[in-house]
Amino acid sequence: MKIAPLLAAVPAYAAAVLLDPLLGLSDGQPPVIQLALGAAFAIVLLFGLRHLPAIMLTDLALALQAGETPLSALGSAVVIGLLTGAGTQVLRHFPVQPFPRMRADHYMWFLAVALLLSVMHGARLAWHPGAPMYVSDWTLHAAASFAGTVLTVQLVAGWLDRQDWQRLAADLPKVLPWFALTLLTTAAIFLRVLDGPEPFMFLLPAVLVLSAIRLKVRWMSLLLVLMHGLAFWGTSQGTGPFGNDTPLRSLLLLQTFIITLSIASYALSITLNERASASRRARTREAQLLDLFDGSIQGILIHRRFQPLFANRRAAELLGFQSVADLMAQGSLADMIVADDLPVVDSDSNRRQLSSGRILPMQAGVTRADGERRTLDAYIRQVMWRGEPAIQATFIDVTDDLRARREQRSRLERQDKQLAAIMRLSTDPALSAGDDDALATLTEVAAASLSVNRASVWRLDDDTRQLVCLDLFDIDQLAIARGHTQGQVLDAAAFPDYFSALRSGRTITAGDARAHPATAQLADNYLDREGLAAMLDAPAFLDGRLAGVVCLEQRGRTREWAHDEARFAAELASQLGRFLVARERRLAQQEQARLSAILDATPDYVSTVDTDLNVSYLNLAARRMLGLPLDELPEQLQARDFYPADSYRHYIDVQLPTVLRDGIWIGETMLRAGNGALVPMSAVRLAHLDGSGKVQYISSVLRDIGDIKRNEAALREANETLEQRVTERTAELAQANEQLKDLDRLKSMFIASMSHELRTPLNSIIGFTGVVLAGMAGELTARQQDQLQRVYGSAKHLLALITDVIDISKIEAGFIDVFEERIEVAALVDEAVQTVQPAAREKKLEIRVSVPPGIMVQTDRRRLLQCLLNFMSNAVKYTVEGTITVEACVRGNWLDISVEDTGIGVDEAGLSRLFQPFERIDSHLRVKTPGTGLGLYLTRKIATELLSGSVEVSSTPGLGSRFTLHVPREGSGRASDGVKP
Repeated sequence: MKIAPLLAAVPAYAAAVLLDPLLGLSDGQPPVIQLALGAAFAIVLLFGLRHLPAIMLTDLALALQAGETPLSALGSAVVIGLLTGAGTQVLRHFPVQPFPRMRADHYMWFLAVALLLSVMHGARLAWHPGAPMYVSDWTLHAAASFAGTVLTVQLVAGWLDRQDWQRLAADLPKVLPWFALTLLTTAAIFLRVLDGPEPFMFLLPAVLVLSAIRLKVRWMSLLLVLMHGLAFWGTSQGTGPFGNDTPLRSLLLLQTFIITLSIASYALSITLNERASASRRARTREAQLLDLFDGSIQGILIHRRFQPLFANRRAAELLGFQSVADLMAQGSLADMIVADDLPVVDSDSNRRQLSSGRILPMQAGVTRADGERRTLDAYIRQVMWRGEPAIQATFIDVTDDLRARREQRSRLERQDKQLAAIMRLSTDPALSAGDDDALATLTEVAAASLSVNRASVWRLDDDTRQLVCLDLFDIDQLAIARGHTQGQVLDAAAFPDYFSALRSGRTITAGDARAHPATAQLADNYLDREGLAAMLDAPAFLDGRLAGVVCLEQRGRTREWAHDEARFAAELASQLGRFLVARERRLAQQEQARLSAILDATPDYVSTVDTDLNVSYLNLAARRMLGLPLDELPEQLQARDFYPADSYRHYIDVQLPTVLRDGIWIGETMLRAGNGALVPMSAVRLAHLDGSGKVQYISSVLRDIGDIKRNEAALREANETLEQRVTERTAELAQANEQLKDLDRLKSMFIASMSHELRTPLNSIIGFTGVVLAGMAGELTARQQDQLQRVYGSAKHLLALITDVIDISKIEAGFIDVFEERIEVAALVDEAVQTVQPAAREKKLEIRVSVPPGIMVQTDRRRLLQCLLNFMSNAVKYTVEGTITVEACVRGNWLDISVEDTGIGVDEAGLSRLFQPFERIDSHLRVKTPGTGLGLYLTRKIATELLSGSVEVSSTPGLGSRFTLHVPREGSGRASDGVKP
């Protein structure tokens, strides 16, 4: 229940009850108007029965305050409640449209109910316990209640709706003159002394009628209240037509005046306003209907024997006339109908069917007024036009639809052929396997599906400079090798526009190959030689780069390629991409087999385990050492199967936590061989992370150090028992030490060699995973997409790790050369900025560069750029917002290059571990930011051991870090005599 209306109802009713005694003409007489019943009835009728208890309680309280007995006060409250509740229920159920809306057809119901309630309420007011009840009192109270009820309900109903104050303000200029005229007329009659009726008194009803015509209902209800207020005031002061009569007669005349004029004026106002609204609605509907009829997308024509009687604008447009007037000026439209169709349209059979009331569909050709031939679909029927039969034709132009249907039929037939071709190619096992012979099937199917003279597939070579033809099928050369040739070459330098169009990724639809901007350069050296007029070329992409193209070529005449033909060419390019992926996969499998052979050839033990320590790979040396089958790895192998209890406990308690924490563990362990013997092994264990930084698997490289251990034992025994032979054994120990160094160097060489061999299949894995993720091999489910993204990220991470391991291993093994040259520092810094710019832009970071022009340095350009890129990529990774500043300056014979960021910074404990291998500083970005922990370690190695420089770092947690690289300007003195590769 809403509280505000309820709270407003109580004071409103109380005010009406308190105001009633003040509305009498003299003491001892009933008031002229009694507002209590009207206020209660208006509140309950217009706001709901939920207000009835509040009205009754208010009436009870006021009666008790006035000195009535509790029983009498309760009776009065009950009477008010019963009367208003019963009247409300009657008016809410019997009229066609229930209250609170006041309408002319409701007004009689309202007056009848109001009169009945007033009579009953008047009886309650005229009756007093222990006193006789006079009919005159009853009549006066009933009339007062009826007048008050009529005025109150009319006023509240008129102003009940939510008001639009702008519209009310706009009404005032129209309302005020009529208010002034009516009130002045009323004042002229009731505010001066009259000896009796005067003729001009009859002007008031006329003025009220005019006001009812001109004013809206709400303003009329307010005007009646104001007018009757003036009449009451004048009569109470002894002026006006009723002021000189006896009090009782004045009271009766004034009540009659109020009731009569209120009902008559208000009823007239309601009726006139509703008729005006209905008239406006009718005119609006008529205008809307005409607009709808004239704005129809169908032509509507009414004619009698082809003489036009009526037409809308669309009919004139469809028949080629400039306006409806031009159409209506035609004497007959029969000559516009095609001669073959006129006898059918104007046949006797049609006339008989139309006269029987049937609606006939028909299609006919017409020659428009502008001479164009069109086809119309029409529905015709017989109608009455000005009392005589006529024909109404409703028609539309279907010329374009018919043409479109024919084209659609042709397109569907063409698409069926294309779909069959794609289905055949999709299920071709040779194409799926990457077999080169399968390309002949692809070109033959493509040429047959699009009815072209030539179809060919081309592959972009590795240096992206040439397109090499893998297969070309020419239907005009079937006598030579069944129409198939290979090996033709298109050079990118000779046809730059063509290659640029292919790299854009859009299908080239050259209906006129000599005029198309992408193929015009091919005219002299290709099109003219082969007699080609039209080309449809679709590029194939792998991992976001151009990999090949499917060419469909037409001889002799130009050809407009349809959209479905271009889409078919793009699908053929997808098939070519699938073939190239399968071909690369086949080559990768061969390379993987070669890599496996290399790993199997090494004498070291190589294995991988997952995080649950399940063994997933063992090379041949490991399987031979463990006594396992050499051809196949047994299932459900675990690391615990290969170690004695103490070694496995150390593996679990020390080695595994270190690997999971630091990414690497280097040490010694004991392995149980297949014959049960315990073999001491040196071990290197590496943790391999996926894209989210979670450990995916752990690889181990173990080497048998039994001989070394025995040598150490023998040396220890000699030192303990034969001290006098120390001098003799020193040489032997030195030799053994050199052997140990050689073994360590060989280990580094092996890691470098193995890492290099691992890069080739990893690149293939990355490439093929990218192709599959790009959707070239078919749509992926969300789960497949997620899993392949993990494979792709892990492979990229592993490739970066292997690259870093290669560099570190080469530096430690002494196999890396320095190739110095004179370079400009500004160009080097610009190249580094361009490399990291996409990642910085993605994080909305600003890169500022402050490098004076003209600074030259003699150094290894590649290694200096590698160091700078490591600093800048770290700055982008660990900066959430802000700027990255790159500065370079000359300090004597030294060049200083600094990279400063506004990132998370590093504390003192982190700075001490910053340049350690596989070390990553703990921060909230560690999980989100991929990395191996080798970048800064490798940077310092390059700076100090290759460039004869140094690295400096300063950092404040939460504010950022500054990394500075110091290198000599005139070379490191380590340059190789060879030429830089």
